[in-house]
Amino acid sequence: MPFTLSHAAAVLPAVRTDGSGRGRLVPAVLVAGSFAPDMTYYAASALPRAMEFGEFTHSFTGVFTFDVLVAWALVGAWLVLREPLVALLPRGGQRRAGALLRCGAPRARVRPELVLRWYVSAVLGALTHVVWDAFTHLDRWGMRLFPVLGQDVAGSPLYWYLQYGGSALSAVVIATFLVVTLRRQRDAESPGVPVLSVRDRWLAGALIGGCAVVAAVRRATRWWDYWGSRAEPWELIPT
Repeated sequence: MPFTLSHAAAVLPAVRTDGSGRGRLVPAVLVAGSFAPDMTYYAASALPRAMEFGEFTHSFTGVFTFDVLVAWALVGAWLVLREPLVALLPRGGQRRAGALLRCGAPRARVRPELVLRWYVSAVLGALTHVVWDAFTHLDRWGMRLFPVLGQDVAGSPLYWYLQYGGSALSAVVIATFLVVTLRRQRDAESPGVPVLSVRDRWLAGALIGGCAVVAAVRRATRWWDYWGSRAEPWELIPT
């Protein structure tokens, strides 16, 4: 999967349309777990050797250990940034988004049962990522199990179509899920969401967008320095 965010589609069956998790699973941790194995690739922008560590984060050992810690860190950051990010949305979309994301909800006390739920949710999320990648990336165990995935179709290996096609289809699935889920939320004010002026939202959006552009240019430059003319333009997508 060249687009990390598309991995969240694999955990949606464990999330109800009211935003709660099935069983005792925690949706935010499931989603974070589905991103966790790739986070080392993003860290490579600042830590050159982080790229090689991706081999461990995509292993089953990594799923049960390091990926769990990464997922928990992502959720911790999300809980801090959740309400401010919702405040950046247009006023018309803030209330339903706030209801779905449980903005302003009191923090749960840390108990052994909650830690276990977070651990299981993180592991399941990371496991979906690693298994999915096994069949869509070169020289993974899924490729060795089904060599046909390496056969060329119209000039590109079959796993390449699964990579990019899967990313696109999963993005559509996620967008559809969000639209349906948001429509089912109550249209009421969410506690904890700060009220920002239009100017504040524009300034914050410009800051976030500017940082994203700078990071993207840096990643693209490093990608070109490494691959040069050997690369294909569409390979910039996962970069």
